[in-house]
Amino acid sequence: MSTPSGQDQITTQQVPGPGYAPGQQPNAGSASAAQDHLATQQVPAPGYAPGQQPNAGPGYGPPPQGAGFAGQPGPGQYAQPGPGIPAQAGFTPNQHQHHSQQPVFAGPDPFPQAKASFGSALHSEWTKIRTVRSTFWTLLITMVITIGLGALIAMGSSSHPGPDDDFTANSMSGLFFGQLVIVVFGAMAITAEYSTGMIRTSLTSQPRRGTLFWAKAGIVAAVALVVGLVCSFASFFIATAIYSGHDITVSLSDPGALRAVIGGGLYMTGTALLAFGLGAILRHTAGAITTAVGLLFVLFILVQFLPGTWRTDISKWIPFNAGLQIITTRPQDNMLSPWAGFAVFAAYAAVAVIGGAIVMRKKDA
Repeated sequence: MSTPSGQDQITTQQVPGPGYAPGQQPNAGSASAAQDHLATQQVPAPGYAPGQQPNAGPGYGPPPQGAGFAGQPGPGQYAQPGPGIPAQAGFTPNQHQHHSQQPVFAGPDPFPQAKASFGSALHSEWTKIRTVRSTFWTLLITMVITIGLGALIAMGSSSHPGPDDDFTANSMSGLFFGQLVIVVFGAMAITAEYSTGMIRTSLTSQPRRGTLFWAKAGIVAAVALVVGLVCSFASFFIATAIYSGHDITVSLSDPGALRAVIGGGLYMTGTALLAFGLGAILRHTAGAITTAVGLLFVLFILVQFLPGTWRTDISKWIPFNAGLQIITTRPQDNMLSPWAGFAVFAAYAAVAVIGGAIVMRKKDA
């Protein structure tokens, strides 16, 4: 019998596995379990430490750690905002925060020297008053009516003079009717802006409502005072020229004459401010004019129907009688003194203006 060759011995000889001594055979079941363990064990990718998730990608942090933490989104993912943090589609939290902190570019200031001060408000209101055509015609009609009717009344009073006639007050009797037109001017100075919607533009350029209101009131008072003084002095000098033809001498040097003439301008100013305040309260042209005329004329007529004692006690406190005492040079029975009467009339105008300021400050335009 032949003996097997050396090559066959090498083929049939079992080679021990790595880690086994010669003759020691690895357990078949243990080898299968080891293979399964290797198959299920996650092998870290090159460049990552054991336990680090390679699929997170470089530059991404761990998954969310709790409620409200949006974490870092993966590619193609949107972050979940935390409580109280609004999220927008297409923006990660960092992007949203960056967007909210980005200042809005408003462009260069076209008026770098312009400031919303009281002086600029006065300039703006003066520009609006003098460029509106209705202002010119209203003031022109006021002067024509006041001066013209004052001249006619002076002619009538000089034709039949009496011992108790107050020729200075008669020369300015045109104020009785001229105040009707100055009421229109005062009311429309503010109601026209509400009717046209211009008040919103005015408040945009001057957000301080108090500054805008008092600037407008100041312009109305200044214009009314100038117009009133022009009417008073013109009426007085025209009347003195008429009186001179009837041997009636009246001059500014007479007691109380200068105060009466200047008082005519003050009365027109108070009338315009009364209508202005009512316009600011009502924000309606017709309503403001009707209310002002009612206070100045209708109330005066209604008082005449009261019983004697009531009429005496109430008549001197109504705006018409109280205000016009400023143009008198002779004391009137059962009436207030000139300055006391004008103070009462100014109180009516002040209440209306202050009420208008409160309404403008509290109520939306």
